[in-house]
Amino acid sequence: LLNGVDLKIEPGKITGLFGSNGSGKSTLLKIGAGMYKPSSGNVYINGNVFSPFQLRKRYQYISLLSQESFIPHDVTVNKLLDLIPDLDNNLENDEIIKKFLSQKISTLSGGELRYLEIKLLFSLNRDFYLLDEPFTGIEPKIIEHITNVILYNKSNGKGILVTDHYHRYVTGIVDNSYVLKNGKCKLLENAEDYINFIK
Repeated sequence: LLNGVDLKIEPGKITGLFGSNGSGKSTLLKIGAGMYKPSSGNVYINGNVFSPFQLRKRYQYISLLSQESFIPHDVTVNKLLDLIPDLDNNLENDEIIKKFLSQKISTLSGGELRYLEIKLLFSLNRDFYLLDEPFTGIEPKIIEHITNVILYNKSNGKGILVTDHYHRYVTGIVDNSYVLKNGKCKLLENAEDYINFIK
């Protein structure tokens, strides 16, 4: 699926990753996060190579937002926040989250759930974040709030990779972009050029 992929995420920058369905974007992100073991190649974090067996050490630097929800759905938002120790942010006072603090996770809309997941992820205070489709299927109002969260963390020096089928929301915030096609990544001169390579 992937063959000779070379992609770089830099601190304080947002990198876009474009590609058609099935091109391997999610697989690449999961390899970077340590969920999948590649048959060859290396993942470097801050100049140090990380083997597939150094997951705990890797998780100190990098976090992945996958397409699948990672939050248990049978608890309230309040209870969930109480269960997570050492959160860097006071999420109970977030203007969006406080509106549904008493609700069960299972009753949240898709946008509310995605926003909560993203806020939880960034509260871990890692150096790098891999966001797999943070905007897909989300209402525009929530997309605006998610975008603000991403831009805020960029301004705090975080390196962020974003891939999403809602291309217009990605191209508006990225500093550089890649397109993934035929197992390889190509650095784009302009984020808007991705469509020429996907065809």
